[in-house]
Amino acid sequence: MSAARIFILIFILIAACVSEFSQRLRQLDSSDPQVRADAVKRLGELGDRRAVPRLITLLKQDTSVIVRFETALALGRLGDKEAIPALAEAAGNDPSPDVMLAATKALGDLGPKAVEPLIALLTSRLAPVRLLAARELGRLRATSAVRPLIERLNDPDPGVRKAAIYALRRIGTAEAMEAVARMLSRPDQELESAAEEALGGAGYEADLEELRQLLRRFR
Repeated sequence: MSAARIFILIFILIAACVSEFSQRLRQLDSSDPQVRADAVKRLGELGDRRAVPRLITLLKQDTSVIVRFETALALGRLGDKEAIPALAEAAGNDPSPDVMLAATKALGDLGPKAVEPLIALLTSRLAPVRLLAARELGRLRATSAVRPLIERLNDPDPGVRKAAIYALRRIGTAEAMEAVARMLSRPDQELESAAEEALGGAGYEADLEELRQLLRRFR
């Protein structure tokens, strides 16, 4: 294929993407929540960060749970740090637990720059949010989260305690591993087993069933 034909094909593809981006932005004004949600999801897939300011507004103001849910995930995909304050607010205070979870997942997708909001979510009123925040901090190997995660080893929810164990193992500092080792002396056989797996190095990658169930909705 000649260089000229390649250039023409690239130009056509770029023009098509620009056209779709504009179309999807217009759909955000639809009165149909499903149309708005589908547009938001596609904007996240297109990867054009020019959509971020509009999506932040939707996350804050849209009355539809499905739109806010898809908006949070789209902001995570787009990876713009400007979305962190809005995502942190949604993860902590949105009226819908599903949106809170989606925003927590999105913060994890944003990477190390979102570690502090994720640490704050370890004290969320919702156990699934605490669990997911712990998982994401482990995935990010956030050393600044070690002590807050150690505190979660006494969480009233067993799923959160297990997620904290595996997060600490993933981070792997001396302080984190000492905390996991101390779990071996607990009378809770299930947590003792989780600690043994974590110390053996197989636990995190295998994942906990609770985590798999929680994250299926995001895939």
